[in-house]
Amino acid sequence: MAENGLKALKHRWLNSGSFEDEQAYLSARVRLNDAPLVYLDPDGTLPEWIAIIVRRETDVIYGTQCAGVATEQRFVEGYLVPVGGSKYDVDEGKIEVQPFVDVFHESGDCKWAWTGRTLPLERRALLSTLVESVPYWHSRLDGDDQKDRLRIDTTRLEQLAEAWIPVQTPDGPGVLLYRNCD
Repeated sequence: MAENGLKALKHRWLNSGSFEDEQAYLSARVRLNDAPLVYLDPDGTLPEWIAIIVRRETDVIYGTQCAGVATEQRFVEGYLVPVGGSKYDVDEGKIEVQPFVDVFHESGDCKWAWTGRTLPLERRALLSTLVESVPYWHSRLDGDDQKDRLRIDTTRLEQLAEAWIPVQTPDGPGVLLYRNCD
């Protein structure tokens, strides 16, 4: 029964291409122990972190809390690429997370409804600049590693929320994740 249900959810997601169907499929896989779950910062005690999950069929699902005080639980299958650190420094490749959080806040308040296309254009432009400042190391087997940049994936803007930024990487589509404000 569970296997048929998963197949039906996967079929629906693949045919619709919708984010909601993908989330339903991935959360069902987690509930049914069909794939290991790595929940990022489960107790919210990591002071600052930032990472990218490059979307691939890996049978490893990452979970995280996002969307500010709306506290959505989202899932993505793929592999983790750690990036950043505590403060942005071009030479050191470190990223400060707070400017990403600030995009979704005004006067100290979380604007949890600022998601996807509702994020004001000037905030979206700022977010785009921040995302493009994140160095992404594209590793090669021949040892010729290359530092590339990310960009917001505008074809997936409906997924955009605080701490969940759909991006394009040199390795394909991914999600830029960081510590949610709540």
